[in-house]
Amino acid sequence: MSLNNASVSSGATVAPTGGTALAFASRGIIGSSNTLYVDADTDSRTRRSLVCTVKDAKISASAPNGYTQQRTAFVFKSPLTLDNGNVTVNKVNIEFAFDVETTDAEIEELRVIAAQICCDADFEDAVKRQALT
Repeated sequence: MSLNNASVSSGATVAPTGGTALAFASRGIIGSSNTLYVDADTDSRTRRSLVCTVKDAKISASAPNGYTQQRTAFVFKSPLTLDNGNVTVNKVNIEFAFDVETTDAEIEELRVIAAQICCDADFEDAVKRQALT
């Protein structure tokens, strides 16, 4: 599917179906980050992990309303053992940045659009093949 003709649904609901649950356990919180790992992965070299980092809004005279945006970032890492025995790490970064005046409903709408971008077939070629059209 082409990015140039892509679409998502405004006001949609998004829910995963099927699959098997991956249970995360926490390695602990350091500063503003919580590092989690997939509990079922027993080999530390190939253990999948998720880091969640939250940065609160701060006062800033140069920001439009006097505050920086609140940012929440998720980084999911999935190590992969290659045919030659080397290990590489596949990674997904998701970042949310919201002004402090953004309502919960507006944030939910942005989350739903982000989920559709991650899952909708219109965006599949861009993810898999780096197609920009």
